[in-house]
Amino acid sequence: MRAKKKTGRIELIDIAKAITIILVILGHTTGNLETPMYRRFLYAFHMPLFFFLAGLSIRPKVLKTLPEWKDFFKKNLLALVVPYTIFAFIYAPFSFDNVPKFLYGSWQALGKAGTLTSLWYLTSFFVARVYCQLLVNLAGKINVRSMRRILGLLSVPMFAVGFLLPKIEGGYPWCLDVSFVSAGFILLGMALRHQILIFAQAKGWILSLFTLLSAAVLCCGTILRGDALELSLMCRSVYGNIFWFMLNAISGSALVIGVSILLFRVSREGAWPFSTAAITYVGQHTLGIFLLHKNFQLDLVIPWIHTWLAGPQLRVACIATCISFAFSLLMCAIIEKYVPQLLGQFPRYPVR
Repeated sequence: MRAKKKTGRIELIDIAKAITIILVILGHTTGNLETPMYRRFLYAFHMPLFFFLAGLSIRPKVLKTLPEWKDFFKKNLLALVVPYTIFAFIYAPFSFDNVPKFLYGSWQALGKAGTLTSLWYLTSFFVARVYCQLLVNLAGKINVRSMRRILGLLSVPMFAVGFLLPKIEGGYPWCLDVSFVSAGFILLGMALRHQILIFAQAKGWILSLFTLLSAAVLCCGTILRGDALELSLMCRSVYGNIFWFMLNAISGSALVIGVSILLFRVSREGAWPFSTAAITYVGQHTLGIFLLHKNFQLDLVIPWIHTWLAGPQLRVACIATCISFAFSLLMCAIIEKYVPQLLGQFPRYPVR
């Protein structure tokens, strides 16, 4: 199942990440608060899916020493906080007044600073990783027999805290409230990692049935509800009806996982085997695409499309998504080659 043994990456997870980032770009074609049906549908599950996939990529490890904790924080600071800080200043109008807003780190504060509001994902992810690691250490101290099982159970109180915390104007610093829900999905990913990899080897008809059932449940929770479907915004800790939010998050994640497994299996076992190298490459660069696409899409691509196409909104959105995706991927390749630190990558260069 591994795409590259040297990196330990799992190919089907990279495929799922690639699908998810395309859905994110499509969801961003209308800005922050507009609510066409296709956007309400995507927002019902795509951010929970992102955090769930992050959990699938993490192997829980108890940190016992101070050097291990230092390494943990160093890794996550470089991968998340450094890109957050750099891109917060890149996208914002230059002003020292914006610095406190960047330090506060909520979606609302980023909006007031005029920078990329999508950066809330990085602050939330960083805090959620800390929450999860503390829980992994807690599970290790009580010597649980099944680390994964206890992590799955611990996701429940994390969700409960995230849903029950009172809303405050301006949001919580560093998305502390949203991070509880984010951590819940990460914990679920960590708990189900092994089972999903085993399930990926099931018979084709079982995988197909699982995917179809997931799609049916997601449609019942979204499209068939019509105007009753609310716009879920994790960035603002707005989830609407909690039952429907969780149902859609789980069924949407299951659908994308099912499609990813099928695509992986067909690429290996189909009548005409094909390489998934291109889509896994996308999956390995989701952070860069996430950071680069939105402003280019909203400020340049969509206004340009509207000069020659006035058709249905979804058609404009699909064209804009394709253009923005291609641009972001190209920019990722260039940045990764010359300034990988912008994307949270700090390669070790050989000493001459």
